[in-house]
Amino acid sequence: MKLIVCGKGGCGKSTVAVLLSRAFARLGRRVMLVDADESNMGLHRLAGTAPAATLLETLGGRRSLRPQTSGQLGEACRLFYDQPFRFEAIPDACTPAVDGVSLLKVGKIQHFGEGCACPMGGILRPLLANLQVDAEDRVVVDTAAGVEHFGRGVDQHADIIVGVIDPTFESFKLAKKLIALAEGSGTPFAFVLNKADGRMRAGLGSFIDPAAIIGEIPMRDDLFSAGLEGRPIRIELPEVAQLCRRLEAMG
Repeated sequence: MKLIVCGKGGCGKSTVAVLLSRAFARLGRRVMLVDADESNMGLHRLAGTAPAATLLETLGGRRSLRPQTSGQLGEACRLFYDQPFRFEAIPDACTPAVDGVSLLKVGKIQHFGEGCACPMGGILRPLLANLQVDAEDRVVVDTAAGVEHFGRGVDQHADIIVGVIDPTFESFKLAKKLIALAEGSGTPFAFVLNKADGRMRAGLGSFIDPAAIIGEIPMRDDLFSAGLEGRPIRIELPEVAQLCRRLEAMG
């Protein structure tokens, strides 16, 4: 099963993606957490993995994604663009693992003037389209903030889209947009409330149908501190375990 986690910047996508990945691993699933946010430099710390090369670097960098004189992509990229492949084909150098979760970073903006993030987005779609998963495999994609991944057509290659909503008016408004975009992709969609309480549920009711919400993660000091300090999130929450089971039922 392939899951895309999305939402506005600061809503807690990365926290939710790590919590889901670890909870799936505790259920005995083989898990790959995909860092598809080119501006997030700290997901590996929340996941507890060692720093590693990005997939873009491993494939030869930006130049390898440009057609060569023969009109073909660089040889290192062909696997991800032209044919189905499995977890095992992804180089170990860019998939460090801890506690049953492998982390794959697609690409990062590293230097001033290096160009836009289009190559990173360009890798993600064929990666998800061609990656073959078994029944017990879980791919959890932490996307960049906003809706660009919908514009690129990435979400049609996922099994479920998980929208994360935090207690802000901007997040509530984006939730309505996410519903419309998800319908266009044809991919099942559900919401998770982050830092949830009764006031949030009451305010959100005028924006989306409460039936679209399949899970809630309460505000917790330990989660806040882990995010603030860049420490691994190793917290077990019954709410997240229940959310994993609901997502598996949807998939």
